[in-house]
Order: sequence, then C-alpha cells, then structure tokens
Amino acid sequence: MVTTKKEVEGKSTKSLWESELVKPITATKYIEETADTEKMILFGESNAGKTSYYLSILSFLKSVKKLDKEDLLMCIVYPDRPTGIKKLEGLIPVEYRDSVLVFPINTYEELISATAVAEKRLKEHFKKTGKHGWLVLELLEEAWKMSQDYYTREAYGETLGDYFAQKRAEVKAMKTDDSAYKSLTGWGDWSVIKFFHNYNWIDIIKRMPFNVVFTSEIKQEGNKDSIFYDLGYRPAGEKDNMHRVDTIIYLSHKGNMFKMRPYKLTGFKKLYGEIDITNKNPYSEHKKACKRLEDLGYKSSAIEELEQSTGIKPPKKKPAEKNEPAKKPEKKENGEEEKKEGEIDWDMEL
Repeated sequence: MVTTKKEVEGKSTKSLWESELVKPITATKYIEETADTEKMILFGESNAGKTSYYLSILSFLKSVKKLDKEDLLMCIVYPDRPTGIKKLEGLIPVEYRDSVLVFPINTYEELISATAVAEKRLKEHFKKTGKHGWLVLELLEEAWKMSQDYYTREAYGETLGDYFAQKRAEVKAMKTDDSAYKSLTGWGDWSVIKFFHNYNWIDIIKRMPFNVVFTSEIKQEGNKDSIFYDLGYRPAGEKDNMHRVDTIIYLSHKGNMFKMRPYKLTGFKKLYGEIDITNKNPYSEHKKACKRLEDLGYKSSAIEELEQSTGIKPPKKKPAEKNEPAKKPEKKENGEEEKKEGEIDWDMEL
C-alpha cells in the first residue's frame, strides 16, 4: 500500500519511526502474488514488431494458458500514433478486446495520470480475480522527453522545443556543439528531470506487483562496457532503464523476416540466442526458449545471482565418503560412455 502525501504531512522523523504506515506481508504470500510476473523491455527500429510482440501475449494467454476473458486485463499507455494499434487489431482475440484498455497520452501530466489509473484498475483486477494483469508502456523515449518538457515548462515557463531554440540562439557554445541538450547541465537541471522520470514514475512501476512491458526505439551505443556494445544500439530513453526490468529483447526485421534476440534474462545463466519469429507467436517462442534453458539447467536462483554479483564464493559441497568407490560411466552398446544425470550436452541447440 502506497502512503499518500497527506498521510505523512506534519509528521517528524521521530513520529515516522513510531508509526506503522507499512503493513508487512508474509514471504509466502508475497511470492505467491509476484512470482509469475515479468518486467521486460522490447526494443528495435520502427516496424520491427514491438507492438505485435506484446499483443501476441494475448493469443498466448488464450491458446496456451486458456485464460477466460474475465481474468484478463491489459492497460496500454500509448503516446504513439492512433493507427499503430488499429492496424494490428487482428492480433487481439475478439473476446479479449473489451479487456484491453488504451490510454492515449501527449504530456507528462497525462503520462503520470494514465499510469496511476492503470495501476488502480490492475490492483482491482487482481483483488477480484487473483490473476496478474499487464501494464504496457509504449515508447520509453517519449516518457523521457515528456519529463524534460514538463521540467522546462515548470522551471522556465517554456516548452522543451521553445527552450532549446532559445538556448541555441543564446549560448555561445552552441556554435561549436549543436547539441541543444548542452543547455541542460549540472545538478540544477538533469537531477530534477531524472527525479520526474525516475522517482515520480518508472521506479514506482518497477515495484508494481504485476506484468509490465516497455517498448523502445533504438539509440546508438558506443560504451565498450555495455551489454549492447556488439549490437551498436541500446534501448532509447533514460540509460538506467535496463536495470529496472528482468528481460530485454531486441527485435529486428529484414525484408519479410523477423527475429528476436535477448540481451538480459534475469534468473538464467545463459541467453538463448537469436530466434526467427517470422509468422510465429514471438511471446510463445520466448517462453519456449526460457523453458528450454531451464530444462538444460541454466536457470539460477536469486541466491546464486547475489553471490555472483557480489563476488561471494558459494560454500563447497561436502565431498563423497572416501570408502565409497567412484562409479564408472556405463557404456552403451556402441562403446560410448553414457552421460551422467544432469550433464549438459553442449552440442545441443536451443
């Protein structure tokens, strides 16, 4: 439960320590309510299939999960052109259409309001059905621009475009550096913009207990330490967004061929590589690939990931008793040694 501003007004630090604003929940119940949720970023160039991908989730829920229409709710916060979803309406199962809510937005104020209303609807849906809904936020880079526009309107009384145009004309540095973003520097500007985008918006979404899908265009990536360096592109928008999700998938197309490639799969030690998704349900292919990784033993626990990220060495396994003879691998009829249980076949394709 989120504490409102009104509830904490007038409370000193001491009184906050003495109050009980947050109600605890058992680990069992918390896991039950969040374990099946996923947060992902889909990124790629225009017409790479980002909208098609998240709409394919609906077909997956119908055909694979057999989800009743009453148990589905998908809220789409949508700053894109209206025809974007209209031209793909055939991907939405007819019985689900009234369970898909679209929130058309144009400004930062509408972004925040739409997200808040969607959160309320999704919470009500879970309380009523016990099923996790889906929150979709199209074009992460637009939210980043809206945060900047809101800041310049609040701080300088001008839209982002007007402010940049004025600064470009005024600031001498603009003559040698045509990046208008140089006019927004230091603690006074970018830290506040990040506050509007991060603390006021996406960091709240990160903690929401239901499925979330972000889409994003691409931005050039030249950082050699980046996981996207070999690709040359990263998801557009605020650069730390990649740390706020479990899964990041790059979508691409050439001619009539569409492909997807994961760049992040939290909970797995290995990525599943590039997959051809032409004329296939991409979300279904994603789930199959993850299941394949799990069957091959590549799924990792939260403890294993924590040990790896912090450099902690896991405790050594108890050695076998000395008087217990080692078992030799059994041989098949052709003379080859039989693989031990759990041993990975490295030649096996995912």
